[in-house]
Amino acid sequence: PTVYAFHQELIDRLHRRTPDSPGYSLSSDDAVRLDRFARISPLYRNYLLQHPEDLPWLITLPLPNDETRDQMTFEEWRHFQAEQLPRTKNYLATLRMFRRRMSMRIAYRDVNRLQSSARNVHKLSLLAELCLRECFLLSRSQWQTRYGEPWDELLDRPARFCVLALGKLGGRELNFSSDIDLIYFYEGEGCCRRDGQPTTFTNPQLFTKVAETMTHLLQEQTEHGFLFRVDLRLRPEGTRSPLVRSFSGMENYYAATGQSWERMALIKARPVAGDFSLGGELLESLHSFRYPRHAPPSLLAEIAAMKTRTEKEVVGAANLRRDVKSGYGGIREIEFIVQTMQLLHAGRFPFLQTGSTIEGLDQLVRYELMKRPDAVFLQEAYWFLRTLEHRLQIREERQTHSLPTDPEQLDLIAESFGFPDGRSLQKKTNDLRDEVRSHYDALLRAAPVNEELGEWWLFFSERKTTPRVAESLHRWFGNHRDAFGPIQDFVQGSRHFLLTREQVSRFTGLRPQLDRIMPELANPLATLKRISRFAESYGSRSLFLATCSLDPRFLRVLALLFDRSEFIHQLLCQHPEILDEVLRPEILRRRKSVADTLRELAEGAPPEDGFEAWLWLYVKAEQIRIAIGDLLGYLPQEETEQNLTTLADAVLTFLAQRIDPGQRLLIVALGKYGGRELTFGSDLDLLILGERHDPPGNDTMVRKLAQCLASRPGLGSIYQSDFRLRPHGQAGPLVPTLAALRRYYHRSAQGWEKQALARARPVTGQPQLRAEFLQFLDELLYRRETSPEELQELWNMRLRIERERNRTDPPQRAFKTGPGGMIELEFFGQFLQLRHGHRHSELRQPNTRRLLRDIGRLGLMAPGPNATLIQNFDFLKRVEVLLRRNRNAAVSVIGDSPEEQSALARWSGFPDRPSFWAAHHQCMTSTREVVAEHLAREFNIDLSGTEEKHSPFRSPFLG
Repeated sequence: PTVYAFHQELIDRLHRRTPDSPGYSLSSDDAVRLDRFARISPLYRNYLLQHPEDLPWLITLPLPNDETRDQMTFEEWRHFQAEQLPRTKNYLATLRMFRRRMSMRIAYRDVNRLQSSARNVHKLSLLAELCLRECFLLSRSQWQTRYGEPWDELLDRPARFCVLALGKLGGRELNFSSDIDLIYFYEGEGCCRRDGQPTTFTNPQLFTKVAETMTHLLQEQTEHGFLFRVDLRLRPEGTRSPLVRSFSGMENYYAATGQSWERMALIKARPVAGDFSLGGELLESLHSFRYPRHAPPSLLAEIAAMKTRTEKEVVGAANLRRDVKSGYGGIREIEFIVQTMQLLHAGRFPFLQTGSTIEGLDQLVRYELMKRPDAVFLQEAYWFLRTLEHRLQIREERQTHSLPTDPEQLDLIAESFGFPDGRSLQKKTNDLRDEVRSHYDALLRAAPVNEELGEWWLFFSERKTTPRVAESLHRWFGNHRDAFGPIQDFVQGSRHFLLTREQVSRFTGLRPQLDRIMPELANPLATLKRISRFAESYGSRSLFLATCSLDPRFLRVLALLFDRSEFIHQLLCQHPEILDEVLRPEILRRRKSVADTLRELAEGAPPEDGFEAWLWLYVKAEQIRIAIGDLLGYLPQEETEQNLTTLADAVLTFLAQRIDPGQRLLIVALGKYGGRELTFGSDLDLLILGERHDPPGNDTMVRKLAQCLASRPGLGSIYQSDFRLRPHGQAGPLVPTLAALRRYYHRSAQGWEKQALARARPVTGQPQLRAEFLQFLDELLYRRETSPEELQELWNMRLRIERERNRTDPPQRAFKTGPGGMIELEFFGQFLQLRHGHRHSELRQPNTRRLLRDIGRLGLMAPGPNATLIQNFDFLKRVEVLLRRNRNAAVSVIGDSPEEQSALARWSGFPDRPSFWAAHHQCMTSTREVVAEHLAREFNIDLSGTEEKHSPFRSPFLG
């Protein structure tokens, strides 16, 4: 090509500008370089014609240590400032002049290959950082002088502000004409202080002023040019967001709604101005978001879709082969390859956690995630394309990435690369980009297009329902007209947050789970609402959806728990930490003994301060663990009851050891608790005995015990205790002695009171007193055969309960007290226990289910009727457990609303309400028939017999 005489023209201008200067001449190499530079960049050619005095500085070759000394840029700025500022009298004008001169020299060295491309982008990044920090210091000084120092009132120290760089500047890979991507944030709520006194100007107001001024100073166009264009759109929520976010606001945003593209952007994030330690703290806080241990399953498809949208909407089909950045096989594809691999693997491989594309490729080889020849090719392709991009931008310092259509311009660029002409450069570029695209396709184009994701995105963003979406909604909810709001809340969380494709993608991944879970639920729409409310307390919606994706059991457990228990839902919303603690399979399957639980209580109990709240939370966590084990089939019904009873035994024993260390008291369980048949929400029927009559402190200890059990730090008490079964009921002493108990039962106790002791079981207390109590029970209940009159009295009580407590329509709704209900089975078992216990020691135990089994095993009733009663007891007990688990309270009647009954039917495993009622009616009817037939045949007792004589003491069974 023709060599232009630009160098001579420039020297002539330099001599005319300074006639008295010594002679100045260029070497032939410098002349060729200068002409090449002038032809490549008309912008800098014109600049040099206006400022020929800069020529000697421009052509100075790099110093030997300039390749390694990052501080060189800052030292040169100090020298330039000292030389020019006295003349310009304008600090920012001096800074803009320096930026232009430095950019020109880096461009000169780039065009003439005097400095590596890696060094060029690094020097450009250093130059941008210098300008950023200078503008920050000027802006902060201006506004603090006016309004005072921002003060963190919580920590009582100056509030902090930081500027994060992302993109090319964040990766120290800046272009000649790059925008600089920035995020501004601060830490410390409060007001500014002047002379130690607070003002009315808040920290966010001041930091916003600083950010606005800093942005303006960076990109203001003047006669000396500008510093850098600033792009703030990568901040959380983009242009809809405040210019400056708080530290906690940044954390909350990325935790709640951060998307895959934002993960990619934050890979390159680093602090560049302000408080660098604050920037480091934020990046540490966001570490798991930037480098997830488990990337979203849809990650590859999301990134591929992102690149496809860029090609269609930004680059355009006509420019796809010309754009060396975002087009076919361009720079962005190499960056996407690296960043995708980082999102997939950097959570496990720390050296992959780098903002540099080149270093990322090296580390992929180190961890054997990429073959070395592939990494070497991508590095070479990256620098070739970056250098080509520089040539395009150096021409007019414009943000362009497209190859010129003018053959002459393309020839000039080819010459700077050493190619004979533009066609040779074009061929090299095309061949290289074809191979880059093949690497990109191997990783990302293989990701299947997720049409379902697109359809659900339309549903959530535009409320458009495709046939596939409508089919899913109908399968889950039946009539789904009201489904949009609850399902949107489930996916998006608060409506204040933006809906993200990552959230919709995770939801789409959950769709197969929902197909399996929803048919198991009685109230799927209401349950989804409960899950959404729980998710608000669990953490960010993205974290919650990720947990559901990674652990399918997690979502199913939540759905089953919240569908079947309003109480557990409310409890977990207040204490979501419980779920993570108990959800491990080894924990769910564990059968804890009293000793196991006592050991955990002893090891975990805090001092007195906070003890009751801690104990309450421990008990509720254990109850939820048992409920989950029951729901997932780890615990059969009988074991669920035994586990709940064992927990209560351990808690009572633990409290007794604290309240009664001398073991002066004996705690006896009665009723369901005595029979080891506790369900959710059961009261503890207790009888507490003392060694001797009314010693000082006995009543105080029992009241303290009851107070601890009834403490209500959260939802309800730990346990409700009932002492009404003691002698003389509420009119009697709270802590009778065993001698007083003997006298009472031998002189004035009623038949139902004797019956109640058939379910008595010592829980904890003095061993000698325990032995004496058990001997008393044997003597009272089993030393002789119970008389027919006593048995008739017992059954009269059963009939009276039925008449007075059973006022439901139909009667079978009263599954406990109605004809053939649970109390009938309990009474029948205790009837035979008292009738035959003097001859069969196996019957001297308090558990109804085992009692019925032993009655059959001993031949005290025919096998068929006996099996019917056992089966019916399990059925009714299951109904009780289901209803009590829902409310965590005593329930003895099935609700009369169709919705409640349909829910119970589904919980019980029936397809609908009629089929449940048929089975339920048959259960209670067959129980009454079997019991009536046996009592009439064996004991000549008519179930329609007379009511018992009036007694001054009412049975607790009557309420």
